[in-house]
Amino acid sequence: RRATGPARAGPFGDMPRVLEFRIPFPCTPDQYKWGQIYTVAKVCTEMTDPKDGAGVESIANESCTLSGYGEGVYTKKYYHFRSKLPGYVRAVTPKAATFMEEEAWNCFPYARTIISHPSFTKFSIEITTIHAPAKRDAGGKIEYEDNVHKLEGSVLKARKVREIDIGDSSDVKKDQYKEQEDPSLYRTKGGKGPLTPGWIGREEEVMVAYKLVTITCNYFGISSVVEDYLESYEYGLFKSSHRKFYCWMDDWYGLSQEEIRAFEAKANSEMTARMQSAKGAGPVGQAAIKAAVEQGGVDDMTLSSRSLP
Repeated sequence: RRATGPARAGPFGDMPRVLEFRIPFPCTPDQYKWGQIYTVAKVCTEMTDPKDGAGVESIANESCTLSGYGEGVYTKKYYHFRSKLPGYVRAVTPKAATFMEEEAWNCFPYARTIISHPSFTKFSIEITTIHAPAKRDAGGKIEYEDNVHKLEGSVLKARKVREIDIGDSSDVKKDQYKEQEDPSLYRTKGGKGPLTPGWIGREEEVMVAYKLVTITCNYFGISSVVEDYLESYEYGLFKSSHRKFYCWMDDWYGLSQEEIRAFEAKANSEMTARMQSAKGAGPVGQAAIKAAVEQGGVDDMTLSSRSLP
């Protein structure tokens, strides 16, 4: 049992990329809390393809206490993804280092996630999420909290805000579009949807996930390229996962807390076993960290932008 969560980061040195994604979702915060657990477990299972060394290992899932937010759950995962990396990242990254470590403290309605790598100490992604019921005007339009994360000074000024409409498929890549995961075509058994234009004003229950993403990449020559890539990636990830979240609602809605936790535990166990037994998947778990650190030299890397495609 973890007694405390992470300390808050101090003042920023080099200014990171600061993004706030606002994601309306058609349910109550409590329904979101439990449906999210089901969805994350299922998405991670989908991501795990040990044939090409890509997948998720669940390292820890235990109780925690986060100062100011109370009781919650701490999780730790390793994401292995060499086959999914852009070519310019693979070119500078040792095979043993192509994974990311994710630590998360979920004390709903607050959650904090830190994604990092032991060989890249000048790189990290921090995601802080606040979940809240939507406030709407007389016409049903959402009135977003302007500064729900209480940012100040240069950080607030640097923040870029993006709204994500999960019912809108116009910016979903053709090779990633799936009809069965299109909320604009799906009506749940409970009567929600379909999420066609104007759905936010029509749906009786709507909440908002405010996701503050801070991308730090202090490596000369590639910082802006990496930040641009990750901004696009995080937008796509949040949108696709929430579209699945909605379209899987009939699978998780009505399950007890115990049933959802059992589903999560089973999914974590199975995908971790698959990764650890996969041939050619490279080192996993603590072995991956040891191999990455022993190879060394990565953290002092500087690249010329001319070496990038």
